[in-house]
Amino acid sequence: MNITQTLESITVRTDDALLFESLGKKIKENFLNCVGNRDKIIVFYNENELVQRRYFLKLISKIYSKISNQSVNFLFTYHKNIKLVYKKANSIQALLNIPIKFDKNSILIDLQNSEELFNKYLMKSLGEIEYEYFDTKKTLIISLKSSDKIEILDSIFNFKEHLKYMVNFIFEKDDFESFKKRIKIQNSKNYVRRFSMLASLLEEHFETLGCSANDDFETVRASYLNLTKIYHPDRHSKKPLEIQKAYTDKFQKIGIAYESLKPYFKEQDNFISA
Repeated sequence: MNITQTLESITVRTDDALLFESLGKKIKENFLNCVGNRDKIIVFYNENELVQRRYFLKLISKIYSKISNQSVNFLFTYHKNIKLVYKKANSIQALLNIPIKFDKNSILIDLQNSEELFNKYLMKSLGEIEYEYFDTKKTLIISLKSSDKIEILDSIFNFKEHLKYMVNFIFEKDDFESFKKRIKIQNSKNYVRRFSMLASLLEEHFETLGCSANDDFETVRASYLNLTKIYHPDRHSKKPLEIQKAYTDKFQKIGIAYESLKPYFKEQDNFISA
């Protein structure tokens, strides 16, 4: 990290992509009057943000001292514009091609042609976003349930330089936009109000299938198919009649629950499409 100060600005340069993204995220969260691209962010002075500026510069000072074992003085500089600049180290960057596919509420990232260092970095960059990594298939599945996490994905996918890698995230932009739209709608007040009420009325059917109202249709369907195999009458034809009847009743109840939930999920799709 390198810090330079002029009469008008404070410039913070770093070749650490993770640090740049972390500080960039804090800037976007705390400052309104700022502009930026993939390698530079400028925070313009705003007198209503003096408290945030003090804390941010204090954070910069701590990071700088830890990295360089030197101190930096930001006294009487709170009025200056702040520039955060990412400057890659002078080294050859490995190229990674990372295919991405979007489902209704999940993102599948193929990491077969990646490196373990980048894979760990990517998962760390997700922060509190829920994910599951399948090491044997080198596949990362991200589950996004909150619209306030979309910016994290935007910053990761739109930023090409990560650590020592030049990363080419391969995906259809229209698919990503549709995915983000769906997540935002699902977090809207109208959607939550409407389908929370419907889900409460269908709670018994979710329980019959061993699911919760928060599960998506694919989860419900998978559970339904599994249960129908277990309770199908043909599997229990040689058991006592009382047991056969119990399994048949359960099998029918499972079918009724599934058929009752299908319109619920269909209505969700119609709401989002509209």
